[in-house]
Formats: sequence, C-alpha cells, structure tokens
Amino acid sequence: MNIAVIGKVSSGKSSLINALLKKSRKKAIAEVGAEAGVTTKLKILRLDDRVRLIDSPGLDDVRSENSDITREFLKHIDVGILVVTGAADASQKRYLDDLLAHCESVFVVLNKIDEWDKLSPLALEKVITQWKEVLKIEKIYPVCAFGYDADTLPGTPLNIRGVYWLREDIENFLGSKGKDLLLARHMGEKKSYAVGIVATALVAVAVQAFIPGSAAYITATQGAAIVSLSYLYTGEILSSKAAFALLPAFASEAATTTLFLWVKSFLPPTGVIDIAAAVIAVSITLAILATVNSLLASGAKLEEEELLKSKFRTYRKQAETALKGLALTDLKDLPSLKGIIEKLL
Repeated sequence: MNIAVIGKVSSGKSSLINALLKKSRKKAIAEVGAEAGVTTKLKILRLDDRVRLIDSPGLDDVRSENSDITREFLKHIDVGILVVTGAADASQKRYLDDLLAHCESVFVVLNKIDEWDKLSPLALEKVITQWKEVLKIEKIYPVCAFGYDADTLPGTPLNIRGVYWLREDIENFLGSKGKDLLLARHMGEKKSYAVGIVATALVAVAVQAFIPGSAAYITATQGAAIVSLSYLYTGEILSSKAAFALLPAFASEAATTTLFLWVKSFLPPTGVIDIAAAVIAVSITLAILATVNSLLASGAKLEEEELLKSKFRTYRKQAETALKGLALTDLKDLPSLKGIIEKLL
C-alpha cells in the first residue's frame, strides 16, 4: 500500500502523519527510519515491507528523485492526501489535479486550524469555503495536529482535532479494497481495530449457526479472525494451518458445547435449537478471540497452550456474563456487539 502526503514545506505534513497513525509524542513516526538514498526534500517512510508513505511537496518532486523506489511508488498510489494551510491558494489546484490523476482516492486537509482559535468561528468557515471554491472540491477536512515538534515546551499536551474523521474515511476506503489492516497494523492504538475484527466475526458466527454444516463455517471464521488479529499485532501473516491448530486447545476446555455445535451442524433447521446454537457459538468465539487478543497485545506467544487455556477459561465466564440476556437480533447487530467487546477486551 502506497500513501502520498503532499503539501508545502511547513504545512505540518509530518505532524499530520503522526496524528493520523495515533502516535504519541514519544513514539512519533520520526522513529521510523527514512529510506536511504533520497533527498531531504522528499521523505519516504517504509512502515513495513507492505506499506510505504511518501511525504513530499508534490508528485513532481517524487518523479524528479527518479529512484527505483519512487518509480515503483508512482505506478500505484492508493491514497493521496493534499495538506494545505492558511488562506486559499489557487496554485494548489495543480497539486490536487496531479494527485487525482495518480491516486485511487484523494483527501484534502486544511491543517493548523488552531490559527483561527482566537477569531470568530465564521472566519474558519469562510476560509474552508474559499478553499473548496479554488480547489473545486466538495469536502475538506479541517484539522489540527499540534505538539509533535521537538521544540514544543515540555508538558504541552498534543492538540489533535478533526483527524478522527479523516482517518475514518481513509480506513473506510481502504476497507473497501481489503487493505485496512495494512494501515491499522501501524496505529499507535490497536484496541479499536481488534474490537472491529472480533465484532465482525461474531456477527458472521451468529448467522452461520443457522446454516447446515455450520461447524465448518464457524471454525473458518474463527481461524480467519485469529489470522487478522495476529497480523494486527505482529505484522506477520499467520498461516491458516497455524491458526486452526490453536482451536483444539479451546475445544478441550469447552468439550460439551463444542460437541453440541458439531452435532447440531448436521441437523436440519430447528428454530429453538438454532437460536441456542447461535448464542453458544457467539459466546465461545468471543472467548477464543478475546484470549488470542489478550496474548498478542501482551506480546505472549500463542503456542503457550497452558496460558491459552487459562486465559480462555477466564474469558469464557466473562463472555457468558456479557452476552447473557441478549436477543438474537443483538447478536447480529455490529454496534451492539462492539460495545460489549470493548468492555471485555
């Protein structure tokens, strides 16, 4: 995945990148090594083997570098971000047009909105309207990402505003391309992404419990979620074989319910039993994924079977309590489940 952050020098691109990735001041993106052999005007950050981010005044500067890295980068740019500041400047239109011609999706950001804090709110609205007019765009993201500069006085809190909405729309776009985890992997805070992975799996399991042969579908969903959680925390792609190898340890701790789900999967739809199976499947899956998430978040190895079983027993009780009394419609409702999972994780 390639991301281009374009804007004039001192437009706050680096600070925006830190805020976008939910970085603290101590863990700012500056700690990520810049790619060797590029000019000081152009910064190429290789976040990992799959994700590159370019911080540059414009795509022309990327072209002029003419290295193997930049040529490869220009072949496919997933996300382009144009960062502007201050009063509307029509000269920025050519940078936007260049991004629109080379990127799958482009976002325009009005950075440093704290400059208007001492003025009337209407002043900022007026500037936003002017930028929309000169750039001929319908949407612009007003943001503030103050506090990452090394010269900031000690104890000064970060002032991050408006970045949430920018991040959400970028993530939604990447999600539509199946690339959201590539970026989520580098976020300073990962819990919200883990919650999303677990919630999506639970909704799928709740539906799959009603399908003939449900045991196979549920197992596949659990395995896929474990693979996603592993990548989120470690950046490594866990093989399906390795993910499925963990499931017998959980099954041995919930033998009775696992047997029930297995037998039920061979029966035709039976109403009440299907509902009971859905509740059990969701509860067991929640306990499994909460266990995996806990171990990965703490840096523990998933292969530590006794720790795996011990954690699972704890989370199984918590999952049963958390899901107690929920209706089937709640089990299929993503927002409702996210609230429950947030508390459990």
